[in-house]
Amino acid sequence: MRAPSVWGIAGSPIDHSITPALFKTVGETLGIASIETIALDVENAKELLRYLSEREGDMWISCTSPIKHSLHTSIVDQTHPASSFNQIMKKDNTYKAANTDGRGFILACREMGLEPSKASIMIRGGGSTARSVALEWSRSGGVIVPVGGRRELGNGPWTANIVSQNFADLGVDFDAIPGDSDTTDMNVTTKLSVSYGNDWSVDDFAIRMVVAQHLLSWEVLYAPDLRDALPSVSEVCALLEAGD
Repeated sequence: MRAPSVWGIAGSPIDHSITPALFKTVGETLGIASIETIALDVENAKELLRYLSEREGDMWISCTSPIKHSLHTSIVDQTHPASSFNQIMKKDNTYKAANTDGRGFILACREMGLEPSKASIMIRGGGSTARSVALEWSRSGGVIVPVGGRRELGNGPWTANIVSQNFADLGVDFDAIPGDSDTTDMNVTTKLSVSYGNDWSVDDFAIRMVVAQHLLSWEVLYAPDLRDALPSVSEVCALLEAGD
């Protein structure tokens, strides 16, 4: 594997993001160190791609709101069913992108004993992350209860798994403000927050989800040849806690 010259996070806001620490933590477990780490506060994919084009060398960038959808529409030779990318790699001046949002959510759920095929999930919102989770939840055999929000979930590959009811096993408010761990009340057995602030804990579901998404980005995009050497979600969380 060829290490990049730069890795980091792009989006807005990003002050609270643990992604720079994740790159460093996972990299060190694999013997990769001394990589320049960047945090790009950008509002759209155009700004991000301009920055990448002006920098020399390979780059690995995790993307957060609000640029996931615009990144998908900007990488014209790649598509994703949820119309969203949250990872981009520049290698030899060629761009490759991936989406690990939904799969990371599923992995974090399974780590806490929640199996999608045996559960219903209530989703508020229809942005990039909500669509990615709906996609992977339906692929895993689970049912979905949309409840509106700033943007409707709408139809997609998950439509056949949508049910009409006023309760669910799990509930997630994808309209929560980035960096805010508060969740909206829902008629659910368990509420999960996918947002976190500076007071995060490794026990927070949002943190374990981000860790899972990050590990999957190494596996499917950045360094698939190192898949078997990657640490687990729990191992990375323990390292984050020790370094906090």
